[in-house]
Amino acid sequence: MKQVKAVLGPEALILSSRSIRNPNQPQQSIFEIVAATDSDPVPEFPKPTTRAPFRNQRGYAEERTAAPPNRIVEKLLASGLSPDWVSPLIQELSTLSEKEKRPGGEKIQEYLVRRLAEGVAVADPQWTGGRVWALVGPTGVGKTTTIAKLAAYFSLKLARKVLLLTIDTYRIGAVDQLATYARILGLPLKVAASPRELKSCLEERGEQDLVLIDTAGRSPNNTGLLDELRDFLTISPIIGSHLVVSATTKEGDLKRIIAGFGRLPLEGYICTKLDETDEYLPLFNQLVPTRRPLTYFTHGQRVPEDLEQVTKARIARLLTNQIHWN
Repeated sequence: MKQVKAVLGPEALILSSRSIRNPNQPQQSIFEIVAATDSDPVPEFPKPTTRAPFRNQRGYAEERTAAPPNRIVEKLLASGLSPDWVSPLIQELSTLSEKEKRPGGEKIQEYLVRRLAEGVAVADPQWTGGRVWALVGPTGVGKTTTIAKLAAYFSLKLARKVLLLTIDTYRIGAVDQLATYARILGLPLKVAASPRELKSCLEERGEQDLVLIDTAGRSPNNTGLLDELRDFLTISPIIGSHLVVSATTKEGDLKRIIAGFGRLPLEGYICTKLDETDEYLPLFNQLVPTRRPLTYFTHGQRVPEDLEQVTKARIARLLTNQIHWN
């Protein structure tokens, strides 16, 4: 902090820091510091960056880039965005020309939101057929209801052949709940109590366009049950697993859920209960760094109306509503 304040002034803040390998001496580590100050008037665009030397614990001096004075940084961070998102964009702005910063007359706020949305991976909307999706996640996030919404959407709206399959033989009434949805939608349902039974069901699925597998809710802290679930999901290479998370989950709990279920071969994420909160930034802070795509949002109990495929435009709208520029 003394070195930062000596360069940027007493109002300087450290936005982020990380340890990286010294390219000149691989056996040593150096620290990259991103800092900013709010002492100057708000500029329309960031000024050129100030380069300043910082030293690691071994005294190795390394010249790092300090972020420009800019109140926009403060507003982005105050909104709840992770410094890991904000810092690279601010540095990027400082290297762009005036025309590049505002393509088509775009305001700097719009530019930043667009760039943030571009950093979110979303699933390819093109249907390829022959999919097998297993929905996994903690208890109470709405896995079974989401399966019903997906089944209704693909069978009723897209006229696809859908098979429902459950390996949740633990929860009382779990099979009956899915059987009710299957009966209403007129879809076949199979139950697999072991990985071998699951493999057999998949081999006998016939000409189904989509197989949706319901699983029992698991605690991210119970590695034994997660390993048991992994035995099911890795029994066949055609299974694609999607982690279902609730938008109402606290950021710390969400971080633990993603880390715990990271033991499984995940392909993407489905976010439920968007209608029950107006705080979405913790969700993006935790999901985006994994680089796995967001596939679907759910935002209500209606089947299948309250289901939507995630798009970058939708992400941009959510981010815009979360950042308070004034």
